[in-house]
Amino acid sequence: MVEYDPSKTLIFIHVPKTGGISVKELVRSWFPERLRLHYYDEVAAKMPPKLDLERLESAGRAPVVYGHFNSLRGFGVEQYYPRVQQFLAIIREPYQLMVSQYFYRKKVGSDWKDQSIVPSGDLKDFVSQQPVNMLNHFPRQINTNNYKEIIEKYFIGVGLTEFLPDSLQRFAQKLGVPFRAEELGHLNATARTDALPDEYRAVFRETHPLEYAVYDYVRAHFAPRSEA
Repeated sequence: MVEYDPSKTLIFIHVPKTGGISVKELVRSWFPERLRLHYYDEVAAKMPPKLDLERLESAGRAPVVYGHFNSLRGFGVEQYYPRVQQFLAIIREPYQLMVSQYFYRKKVGSDWKDQSIVPSGDLKDFVSQQPVNMLNHFPRQINTNNYKEIIEKYFIGVGLTEFLPDSLQRFAQKLGVPFRAEELGHLNATARTDALPDEYRAVFRETHPLEYAVYDYVRAHFAPRSEA
């Protein structure tokens, strides 16, 4: 894994529905003067602004850029900041990620400009038809042959929503910042009003082998030892 260099830009990738809103506030407390946000404005259909990283780094103010980096929608890492070499991210069990995204988009998506990403059908339709919105946020294109190399080459750490306090404790140690679990809030949670049969998860895993290969690798290497 990468060692943190505070003189260089750090990107914290917020994969949607991984606890990222709560984590953002914690990261803001770690880097109050250096945090910069990177989010697409869904209501106005407006791209995130692009920072002049070289100028900020040369002035001794290397930013910590936090947000969504969706390469499929044109605001990914390679499209904005291809020179950045150090990243953090939290990922989530892919099936749970998709279920959470469904209810979130149904709840808040009525004002979004792009209605094509707002579910019009039921949960089963969404989970079975929509791509998993996870690996397109990674700093480089992921495939079955390179995902381990990408994780080891570019990431200071990859955490798991299922073990969020432990993941953030590890991040804090690598970044040299303090962490107290009680500071971690629980923001932007969305209530669920439907569910699918348990056996549907097994079918979902079979149809998304790459996402689960990445998830299983992260869980095996970076989850708490008692849980991995």
